[in-house]
Amino acid sequence: MQGTFGQVEFVPLPPRFADRVRWGSVVVGCSMIAGMVLLFGLTTFLQGIVHGHAFPDALLGKAAAVLPPLGVLAIAVLVLTCRRCLRGDYLVVASAASARSALLFAYLLTLLLILGSFAVPIVFRVWHDTPRVRAPDLLTTFSTLAFATTGFLAGMVYVRPSVQTLRKYSDHPIW
Repeated sequence: MQGTFGQVEFVPLPPRFADRVRWGSVVVGCSMIAGMVLLFGLTTFLQGIVHGHAFPDALLGKAAAVLPPLGVLAIAVLVLTCRRCLRGDYLVVASAASARSALLFAYLLTLLLILGSFAVPIVFRVWHDTPRVRAPDLLTTFSTLAFATTGFLAGMVYVRPSVQTLRKYSDHPIW
């Protein structure tokens, strides 16, 4: 099942799954980028209506508004690069392992940023026009979490497919 070519190990993939990785990573990555840009635009528009301006007054609030979407964009770029782990219909094990590590790091960092963006408006006063209200933006928080989780899970399927997934796409009883 595994062959060695120099220092690089290859794992054969069913051709249909390799095509799914090639095209699916592009579709998921580009959809995440477009969705995150649209979500950020919607959020700034709604905050402009509610508060009179798009971003919080405090610098910490601005960082809490901008950093989680940037984390999701990093995950989207990593999902886009999942196709570099393929050589023909073979998965390059070393590239897939580094992609998995990068995806896990970006996902955990994004979760930390989402938690921080949720806590910052509660702990600190970031909007000076509403001194009593210290509520986080739940639309951005939960949708950013959904984008990050979807991208992470899709990327992990591409770089570490399960045997059941490989059987599903296989035409041969090897799997």
